[in-house]
Amino acid sequence: GLLAVAMDEEDDVVMLVDVGTNTEVVVGNRHRMIAASCPAGPAFEGGEIAYGMPGYEGAIESIAIDEDGVRHLTIGGGEVAGICGSGLVDLLAELRRTGKINQLGVFDDGVSEFVFEPDRGLSLSRTDVSALAQAKSANYAGQYIVLRGYGVPLDRVSKLFLAGGFANYVDVDNALSIGFIANISHDRIVKVGNAALEGATIMLLSGALRRTAEELALRVEHVELETTPDFFDIFVEGCMFKPMSKLN
Repeated sequence: GLLAVAMDEEDDVVMLVDVGTNTEVVVGNRHRMIAASCPAGPAFEGGEIAYGMPGYEGAIESIAIDEDGVRHLTIGGGEVAGICGSGLVDLLAELRRTGKINQLGVFDDGVSEFVFEPDRGLSLSRTDVSALAQAKSANYAGQYIVLRGYGVPLDRVSKLFLAGGFANYVDVDNALSIGFIANISHDRIVKVGNAALEGATIMLLSGALRRTAEELALRVEHVELETTPDFFDIFVEGCMFKPMSKLN
């Protein structure tokens, strides 16, 4: 991934976030790089969510709530089978925007679920929201701790490279609004697709770049998130559905 985005050639501080079951975060430039791995789990890939599913045909991939109800689009345009990660990010952001859940993920009026597909009886439960909050917070905590460790404020990051198959389809504004990714200006966020695969291809095609990758692996400083003294406080903050706070 670092090869694919050429972080080792950057003078400005940039950030790579490769979203998955384990989300990898790297902040740096040609002078210094810090990395961490965030064990986000499978929630945004459909696991642990009652009606969640991977990004297959029939999955709701985008969703909006307005005065007429819920509108959504499915992969392939056919019958709804469930909801995938990009749809879940949209749904959480829309529930917050419309006040149907608060920052803690609690539904208004004491209800225990929100029905997003009445015809099929598909809903998002409080248990689902809790699982998504913890998965989101793993991403949040990793990004927060690495940025803080590097000593750079959010407004000094010149680019955020968003990588991974799921991240390629996520609505950036919705992801920012719930704190799924660092609160960096939308115009500085660049989707780069499957950067790891691209980097692996580069290594196979170039002996020189393979050696560069081997050298990068030795240079990158690794942060163990769970050894951070205030990790639990950061994780609790990250469970809230709101943009990332300033780094303290």
